[in-house]
Amino acid sequence: MIDDIIQGTTSFGAGFFLVVIGWPILGMILETYGFVVLFSGFWPTLAVFVQKIPVLGWFFQQPYIRSFFDRYRGKRVPV
Repeated sequence: MIDDIIQGTTSFGAGFFLVVIGWPILGMILETYGFVVLFSGFWPTLAVFVQKIPVLGWFFQQPYIRSFFDRYRGKRVPV
């Protein structure tokens, strides 16, 4: 858990630094990786929340999309 926080924060910070010094593509890729690592424990909670939104929830309740969410519910997203 702590390793994920350190890895995510470091990669996000390094990506931000790369954007500032003029390497935006590589920096954004590194920032995206850091964001996914930092918030990987939150994705299952977000999936449940999105399924309960009135209009959007109908779309996410469809069998082919719901099976994707059910696969990762209660587990950390592998990075």
